[in-house]
Amino acid sequence: MRVYGGVSYITQQSVLSRGVDVVVATPSQIIDLINGNSLKLGEVEFLVLDEADQMLAIGFEEDVEVILEKLPSQRQSMIFSATMPGWVKKLARKHLNNPLTIDLVGEQDEKLTEGIKIYAISATPTSKRTILSDLIMTKRDADEASMALTSIIASKALHGDISQHQRERTLNGFRQGKFTVLVATDVASRGLDIPNVDLVIHYELPNDSETFVHQSVHTGRARKEGTAILMYTSSQRRTVRSIERGVGCTFEFTSPPAMHEVLESSAEQVVATLKAVHPESVGFFTPTAQKLIEEQGVNVLADALAHLSGFSQPPTSRSLTNHEQGWVTLQLTRDPSYSRGFLSARSVTGFLSDVYSLAADELGKIYLVADERVQVAVFDLPEEIAKELLSQPTPPGNTITRISKLPALQDDGPPSDFYGRFSSRDGSRRPSPRDRRGSRSPRSWGSGHDADDDVGLFRRGGRGSRIENSWSRPSRNNDNDWLIGGRRFSRPSLRDRYIFLPMQIL
Repeated sequence: MRVYGGVSYITQQSVLSRGVDVVVATPSQIIDLINGNSLKLGEVEFLVLDEADQMLAIGFEEDVEVILEKLPSQRQSMIFSATMPGWVKKLARKHLNNPLTIDLVGEQDEKLTEGIKIYAISATPTSKRTILSDLIMTKRDADEASMALTSIIASKALHGDISQHQRERTLNGFRQGKFTVLVATDVASRGLDIPNVDLVIHYELPNDSETFVHQSVHTGRARKEGTAILMYTSSQRRTVRSIERGVGCTFEFTSPPAMHEVLESSAEQVVATLKAVHPESVGFFTPTAQKLIEEQGVNVLADALAHLSGFSQPPTSRSLTNHEQGWVTLQLTRDPSYSRGFLSARSVTGFLSDVYSLAADELGKIYLVADERVQVAVFDLPEEIAKELLSQPTPPGNTITRISKLPALQDDGPPSDFYGRFSSRDGSRRPSPRDRRGSRSPRSWGSGHDADDDVGLFRRGGRGSRIENSWSRPSRNNDNDWLIGGRRFSRPSLRDRYIFLPMQIL
């Protein structure tokens, strides 16, 4: 018999009065049944305590102790725990007779099971939803994909406010592949036993390393490979490092999927879907297909793939640093032989002022690359401003390019750092070009300048700007965060199961 909330207490008492062989319940529910004289523990022969380490974390320590005191001394007890905190060891010594410990982790520092790859992706609070959808779309298993296209990603939520009946329906639907994404809160995800979960995304940072382990082990079970991705903001980097030390693993810090990766993955999934079309259905459309191919050639197939992928309109550009739509990320590379000193946020701002003043006015965050052997910086600009900047001549030894993948960047600066002109911590809006009443003309780099002059101009600028990575621009997408350039999301493979922890996105 399963005991849970949302069910008539009288009904549960009636079942127990007739006698049962097994009772499954939380410690607090068992205590309620004992206090109501509905459950007698005098003849219990077997005890199974699952998620033992979490009992302490969620306040069940005292209840567990009370229950164990009421059980017969002659019984078989089994305690399952993903980690072994002191309380679990103490519990075993006190209430078990000659306990045998089966340790699947041992003394090794790494606490995660073998086969789980872990990644960490930096994101701003306003970009998380877009990144989340991209991560789903680029989780590939095209060989066995069976995808149905819908206007949104097929998903269900699991949280404490839903009834137990709805919870069971949701879990059964996820197990059977009726939907492929399960969004769950930390509490609601505990104790889940779901096979074939390929990906776990931590949408919010876990409180500690033990919670991270509990949430991540939903994937990579039965010696299968799995992936756990942690999304964090710049101010949480120290917490991420703390989780690394606690888990004994090293995150691979990576960027969110680039737009071309999302497009490629979407096309592959559509191709897999086309292979599943029944041959008899194909015959009805063959004459029309032949006519279109004769008229338009390969373009008609490309049109169909784009439409089925949800990209009838071209995708909008997005910043690589924070995923904000309408912005692009550029890279400035400086040849050390053309200048003295080191590249800094101040020199980048001054350089852009001399090359194209509007670029300096609209400048987003400035980051220096982690490799100190090179002088490279990356920064964000509105797409139209970036196009104009890229068309301007630059002094010798300096190159500006648009990049599709972020290089490794230096660690975040302190909260007092600034960037560009618009460094206000209150998140005030950057003025758009139409807000301005005029600006300087682009700097002309002619033959009248020698290398030293160019270097001097490069070092000028004087804007008090240092690297910063703690604040984010206000989202301009609001409810459209789930859309990328008007694209409608398609459902991933039924073989791909995802679970997001905890749920903060509904």
